[in-house]
Amino acid sequence: MSVKLQDLVNSLIQSAPSTELSKVVENLRVISNASKSTLEDAITQYINGHPIAISSYIISKYNKDPVSSKYIDFVRGQKFNFDVVANDIIDVESYDDGASIDKKLASKLGQYGTDCYQDFSFTIIPESQDDAMRIIIIGQKQNQSNFYTGVWKSEYYVKDSQITGEIALDIHYFEDGNVRLKYSNDDISGTVTDESSIVNFINKQETKIETKLVDQFQMLNQQSFKKLRRLLPITRSKINWGNAIGNYRLGSDVVKK
Repeated sequence: MSVKLQDLVNSLIQSAPSTELSKVVENLRVISNASKSTLEDAITQYINGHPIAISSYIISKYNKDPVSSKYIDFVRGQKFNFDVVANDIIDVESYDDGASIDKKLASKLGQYGTDCYQDFSFTIIPESQDDAMRIIIIGQKQNQSNFYTGVWKSEYYVKDSQITGEIALDIHYFEDGNVRLKYSNDDISGTVTDESSIVNFINKQETKIETKLVDQFQMLNQQSFKKLRRLLPITRSKINWGNAIGNYRLGSDVVKK
């Protein structure tokens, strides 16, 4: 494969919503005859910047095992591979390196996801060098038969009593057009004391973002879009822009000329 074609494959994958990654890979294999290794390299670059969820497993640069190149699920205590072409989790095996996670926090996060999301995946990644942990949450909605997909991604970093985070959304609607909403907010920080306060903080931040977006959409629909509508003339009657156009002054002037 030429360098230019490799760059094109990388560019197309980088710009794809994570909810449609498998479809993009499938199409690229057909139209470009890209090899599996080329696609795997492009997906690896993608994952370095965009964590993805496959079958409720989180795949990111943070939970990749540098020794085996597999990915680690610390909550399940498993290690696994990701088949790019099949878009599936494979080679799952038990894993225990002695790095424990907070089981109580995992339980509370699982309950939070069940209450607030339809398709929810999460993981907790301990970072022993910094005595910290990273929480990744992904909620997805895939309905390609009705021409829309969406993904909500949250990342939180907890160290001592401080928590920082970033929330990103990517929504794609493509029936008779191509509309995409990308939103991100990395200005998230606060103080936490225990498992309950961590989950409450996450709940509060994500509810605030959701409410903000709903308000913006309502304003867009009720004000901005309304102003774009063609207003009726002073007579409050619709103009017949068909056969009767010559009856109006502008039409008459055009016809006389």
